Order: sequence, then structure tokens, then C-alpha cells
Amino acid sequence: MAEMNASTLIATQKSFKALFLQSFDGVVASWPKHAMEIQSSNAAEIHQWLGRVAAMREWIDSKAAAGLTGFDFTVKNKDWESTIEVDRNNIEDDQLGLYTPRIRDLGERAKQHPDSLLSLRRREGVTVLGYDGQFFYDTDHAEGASGTQSNKLTGTGTTATKVRDDLFAAKAQLRKFKDDKGEPFILNMGNLDVIAVIPPDLEKVFDELNNPAPGSTTPKTPIVYEVDPRLIDVTDWYLDYVGAPIKPYIHQVRKAFSFVALDDPNSAESVFMRKKLYYGVEGRYNMSYALHQFSILTTNT
Repeated sequence: MAEMNASTLIATQKSFKALFLQSFDGVVASWPKHAMEIQSSNAAEIHQWLGRVAAMREWIDSKAAAGLTGFDFTVKNKDWESTIEVDRNNIEDDQLGLYTPRIRDLGERAKQHPDSLLSLRRREGVTVLGYDGQFFYDTDHAEGASGTQSNKLTGTGTTATKVRDDLFAAKAQLRKFKDDKGEPFILNMGNLDVIAVIPPDLEKVFDELNNPAPGSTTPKTPIVYEVDPRLIDVTDWYLDYVGAPIKPYIHQVRKAFSFVALDDPNSAESVFMRKKLYYGVEGRYNMSYALHQFSILTTNT
């Protein structure tokens, strides 16, 4: 039996924190490929989106400085946490192994949470506004000299042949996006610069594009894809351009993940009154929209 004292509690907290970090570091998150991380120093950040730098021009008289396009987009930080309860008797009886799976799960869930938020933002993108005041995925984006542009396309079906055609249509649309000066957003786009994000129901189709079966009439079409089990619509899919420092989404961080504990028997009411100690993770951040020009939604009915 372990005596409940400062040394025991320090050892317990170190053990739990080590398990948490081991599990946290062992998870590979997908959001960094789709969202740019922005450090925050306030409760909310106002992102003033700039037009692209103007194209080079002959300097004849005076210089022509580009100003702001007038778009203000506010992203509020949110508090997030996950906590587990530990009975003091289990510490005294050397039963900490009971909590190992839960501590590991705590680390995995924390690391994956921004991925979950990213998936939610994708699904909400047809009803939530982006920086230009339009739904993030919409058919009539416009700013400055861009003309009307759509990042919400209607697909032709979900067979390999039809998805291949829609994939080229989505790539073409990405290439055609203009900035507020009328200049292309994307000048170079290789196969590794785009990632398709698909529901589990379309995995077989996208695998067939990459690895056609012998005798298939669908040509081999290499495409990097990720299966997102959180996507609800089984026939819709997304194509993100990820070949630039700016990404389609923003991961705004005010406070990074930290492992926390409430386990001091001399000051924690929960320990004194109920024999309960608490360990968990907390952070302050949010996931939001950046450039709709870098993400295409293809819908199918």
C-alpha cells in the first residue's frame, strides 16, 4: 500500500503526464496539411484579409500602393478540456494501472481534437460565412476584379470514371480562381499540392483511381486522399490546395495543450471531502476559415 503524501502525488502526476505525452506525441494529426497555425494574444483576433500583392508594373510616374480590400474576419478563441477522475483509494492501493488506458486515450483525443474541429468546419461550410460574407462553400464569391467564382461544384456521380472527371473539374476550378486584382491565385499545382478529403464510402473509388484493376476502363489517376470518418454525406468530397504557406483553414491558438492536475490533499476540496483527484488536459484555440479559393466542395445527389 502506498502512503498518500507529497512524494506519492508527485510521482503519480509525473507518471500520468508521461503517459499522456507519449500518447499525444504518437498521434499524427492531419490538420497541419489543411490549416495554417496562427498564434493569438487576445480573446479574439480580427483577420484583415489583404488583396494579393499587385503584379509588377512599369514605373512611369509614381508608385501605386495596394491597400486593404475591406474584409474583417473575427475568430474567437474557445476553451477546451477533458478530465478524468481518480479515486484516492486506488492511489493508496497501488492501482494506478487501472487508469493507464484512460490517460493514453486522453492524449489521443487531445491531439485529434483540432482534426475534429476541422471536419466540423468543412461540414458547416455550406451554412457558415467566410471572410467575404459568403458561405465558405458557395457559388457566387466575388471581390475586386475577381469576377464571380464558385468553390461549390455539382458532381456527375460516384463511379471511378465520373469522380475522375469531377476531380479534373475541381482542379481546373482551383487554377481559375482570381484574386481581387484579377490575377490567378495558383500558378503551379502538382499532384502533391492537392489533397482530396473523402467519406469512408468513397475510399474504394479513390483507391481505384490510384490503382485501377486489370482491364479497367478508368485510366490510372494519382491523387492523394484522406478518409475522414466524421464526414456525414456519403457522396460529397473536398479538394484542398495545400501547396502554399496559406491554407484553406486557420488553426488559431491562444493557449496550447497542457496537462493539468487537481490533486493536492491539503488544498483541494474534492480530495478532502470526496477522496477524488482530477487529471486532465486543457487548451484555448479555435479552427476557422481562411481562403475559400483553396478548397473545393463537390456535391452529389
